[in-house]
Amino acid sequence: PLAEKHGVTIETSGDVAVSVGSHALLLQMTMNLVHNAIVHNLPERGAVWVTTGVRSRVVVLAVENTGQKLPPQMAATLVEPFQRGTGRTHTDQAGVGLGLAIVKSIAEAHDGTLTLTPRDGGGLRVAVQLPAAPPDTGR
Repeated sequence: PLAEKHGVTIETSGDVAVSVGSHALLLQMTMNLVHNAIVHNLPERGAVWVTTGVRSRVVVLAVENTGQKLPPQMAATLVEPFQRGTGRTHTDQAGVGLGLAIVKSIAEAHDGTLTLTPRDGGGLRVAVQLPAAPPDTGR
């Protein structure tokens, strides 16, 4: 409903990517990423892409969106509490600028990493890497 309200399409793809950790925290992390990708997007016809994958012993959740162009130095500040891409939190946008700070804390609590990369055409790619769950031994 939020994406529809903002005129944003969401596409998902990828492989099953299993990690070990707090279900509630990992769900909150994912919800924060998707929410941010929706509300910090183009005013019309925006898009969000959510992909998952497994590389060696690491699982990756990547959320990308369309949006304004961001300089690399600004992307690095978005994980700071109360910081937002358009400046400080005193705007008409929903939220207070804690979403990515929370995502970073959850990723780190699960021995993972968070990477923010501006997209060439505008918007942001946010990738969380977490340790993959050990293979099922059948026990």
